[in-house]
Amino acid sequence: FQISCLLGQIELEGRRPPLMPSGKSLPCFQPYEVSPRSGGFVTGRFLTGIKPPEFFFHCMAGREGLVDTAVKTSRSGYLQRCIIKHLEGLVVQYDLSVRDSDGSVIQFLYGEDGLDIPKTQFLQSRQFPFITDNYEVIRKSKHLDEVLAKMDSEITERHFKAINKWKAKHFTPSPREGAFLLYSQKKMARVKKQIPAGEFINGKDPATQQVIEMWYSLEEHGRKKYLKKATNCPDPCLAAYRPDIHFGSVSETFQEIVDKYIWESSNSNYIKSDLSLDRLKALLHLKWQRSLCDPGEAVGLLAAQSIGEPSTQMTLNTFHFAGRGEMNVTLGIPRLREILMVASANIKTPMMSVPVFNTKRALKKAKKLKKWLTRVCLAEVLHKIDVQESFQTEGKNNKYRLYRIMFYFLPYQQYQQENCLTPEGILHYVETRFFKLLLEAIKRKSTKLASFKLINTRKASRKDIDQDTGESLGNQDDHEGEGEEKIVDAEADEGDTDATEAKRREKQEEEIDYESEEEVAEDQDEDSEDRNEESRSPAESLDQETDNRGSPEDGCEGDFTAAHEVGKRKKKKVSSLELDQQRVNAVLGINQAIEDYKYDKQEELWCEITMKLPIMKVHFDLSSLVVSLAQNAVVHEVKGITRCLLNETANKKGEKELILNTEGLNLPELFKYADILDLRRLYSNDIHAMANTYGIEVALRVVEKEIKDVFAVYGIEVDPRHLSLVADYMCFGGVYKPLNRIGMQSNSSPLQQMTFETSFKFLKEATMLGIHDELKSPSACLVVGKVVKGGTGLFDLKQPLK
Repeated sequence: FQISCLLGQIELEGRRPPLMPSGKSLPCFQPYEVSPRSGGFVTGRFLTGIKPPEFFFHCMAGREGLVDTAVKTSRSGYLQRCIIKHLEGLVVQYDLSVRDSDGSVIQFLYGEDGLDIPKTQFLQSRQFPFITDNYEVIRKSKHLDEVLAKMDSEITERHFKAINKWKAKHFTPSPREGAFLLYSQKKMARVKKQIPAGEFINGKDPATQQVIEMWYSLEEHGRKKYLKKATNCPDPCLAAYRPDIHFGSVSETFQEIVDKYIWESSNSNYIKSDLSLDRLKALLHLKWQRSLCDPGEAVGLLAAQSIGEPSTQMTLNTFHFAGRGEMNVTLGIPRLREILMVASANIKTPMMSVPVFNTKRALKKAKKLKKWLTRVCLAEVLHKIDVQESFQTEGKNNKYRLYRIMFYFLPYQQYQQENCLTPEGILHYVETRFFKLLLEAIKRKSTKLASFKLINTRKASRKDIDQDTGESLGNQDDHEGEGEEKIVDAEADEGDTDATEAKRREKQEEEIDYESEEEVAEDQDEDSEDRNEESRSPAESLDQETDNRGSPEDGCEGDFTAAHEVGKRKKKKVSSLELDQQRVNAVLGINQAIEDYKYDKQEELWCEITMKLPIMKVHFDLSSLVVSLAQNAVVHEVKGITRCLLNETANKKGEKELILNTEGLNLPELFKYADILDLRRLYSNDIHAMANTYGIEVALRVVEKEIKDVFAVYGIEVDPRHLSLVADYMCFGGVYKPLNRIGMQSNSSPLQQMTFETSFKFLKEATMLGIHDELKSPSACLVVGKVVKGGTGLFDLKQPLK
């Protein structure tokens, strides 16, 4: 195609080539040119040649590919090594369970059905006609008649019948239904009508206590009726009967496929003299039994290679904009490292998704909820900021700079659909919080610049600056925040022998980036104070169908603080003039530097503040400081959530449904809205959060799904048996542990630990604590030259002495 037609659009990191500061993509184009060629679209082909600018774009993309490949090999190689070193001891034993070399059970049946993956291809319905046609050949070569004569599938058939009988009675299986629950659901409403509400005893109201007493006084016969209704479904056949001993013990999905095939065969005038339908069923069950995984199979290594090898085919693009270019998702090797190697508690792009109930009321409330959950920074509701600077002297020595800052806010109509702020609430935030933040930022900036000027003469390190400036507390907070991030990064990159990466980090640490430090500190201040300010949740306000302005669309009133509400109540009592004066005095009282304050009393769409600051030797640009502060100042947020989107998708039945997606994480907040959201289908990609909320079994499923999704983006399919084994290994201790040296600490073989990483540390611990190595793990066996306990080395041979 590229030879004979055209090369098409050039991509750099998933985007078009970037613009230079001059506004051109290359010097030969006009600034901000909109033609496809200037954006990297190559119309030429290799057959007739391409133009110089096109060739340059093509080389840019080629360079990216080369660098990506070079970096990717080391990353994916190390990832694969980590998985292999942890899973090397997992072997299928003679009871079909998968155990580690120290005997701990990882899975009771490999892949949850015990099948060997290459053999599963022959157990699919499209293979059944082939087996049917070749019945005679199989019968002669495998001694079928003798084998099937010894097989008895009566027990397993009875078990399947019991399961089908239960399913016929219970259309919607609920694992939480108990006899007492059914009884109380039936009787509670009637009892509540008879007994008036009274005081609670041991957390139970009188009606509940009455129902409990009635249940205990029930006769055996009456209680049996409810117990019968609440009986649980029998265990699956595979769980009750071991498939290698009991013939016909197959998975439910395979049983359904076989039954369906036999039913179709019987309906389509199936005539075959030798092969009855029962005989065919027995043959397929035998095929299943012959496809079980052989004892000694090193399934851990197979799983590690099945995840490690496809990871070399993935590009290193960290971000991918899913859906309509809205949600930011970590992908590829960085995401795999996050899940497997680091098991990170604070992932880069946490998100939640939960379907909305398909009722008019729920859909209407969901729009309000979306507004409430969306974080709003001051810059998003600002129209413009004017800063006027003038000079003032008082006497000979006192020289001041006067700054008059005008804030113009956007009209209410422009943002009322997007967030739940009002002009009143924004102005209140600016008066009570933003001016304080601004003055603190000015103070910080001035002391930093002054100290920087002092130190500039002698080249100083970061420590000197921290000592010279008297703001150790603020800096400590900054460094704590930075430290946490560093720890996570250190874990993520551990073992990466990238010297360039290390050098780059050192350089970054040496450079003193004052701006970013300020922003981090400001962010932390705002976060902590905003959380204290948020006194009301939207739970009540969502129920109120109208807000102050009377429109039912905007029922979010949660952005007002308690103090502001008090102010509103006072409006009735105190005259408006006095109230205005009180507001102005409150702002003037924040700091002596504030000379004057005015605001728009009618519309509340602007305010003006005048500040008097002593002249410094070093001059700095106040307008840029105000702008950067406004971009980081959070007027309204729900803790942990930055953005919220409502997307329409089709569910399994093909019906349209609305899904609420959030960037950020706050599960308890969503639990408040059980009337709007279908919380049973709430999902988050943060494995630790899911484990802490729902338990380790859920975390295990999330690990499987997340790894599968990472590969799915690149069109790679990994067998679920491999994924379930890795997930089971990571979670079998009851906690979600990473596949790095921290996860290796819980390993029982010191020699396996030493052959992984940090050999001296593990050797020292094993020596000092006198840890014993049983020489069962593959690494330990290789160290001392023993046969590895896997494959044909799993069993011992007994020989007669004579």
